[in-house]
Amino acid sequence: MSGHRTAVWLRRVAPGARIAARSNSVLGLVYSAKAGLGLAALPTAIGDAEADLERVLGPIDELTRIWRVLVAPDRRHTPRVAAFFDFVVDEIDALRPIITGSDSRPA
Repeated sequence: MSGHRTAVWLRRVAPGARIAARSNSVLGLVYSAKAGLGLAALPTAIGDAEADLERVLGPIDELTRIWRVLVAPDRRHTPRVAAFFDFVVDEIDALRPIITGSDSRPA
């Protein structure tokens, strides 16, 4: 995982930092942060959902992801897939702060 973009970012911004724990899962990072081992780069929606964690940085551009919802063309108009897409279109403005971390909790 040393080549993962989070590890690369961490080495760049804190080259002399002592690594207190390593994990290959987000849940492991959540538990490590909750145990007081230090900072953890978490997806904003996950970190913000944990009341006993405090966001100390805003969203980090280098760690931001672009999400796409894809479907096979022949399935696009099936009732349940169409209903899902309709839901996403109707709710995207409400979901955006949760997905992007904007306006959910101040940095």
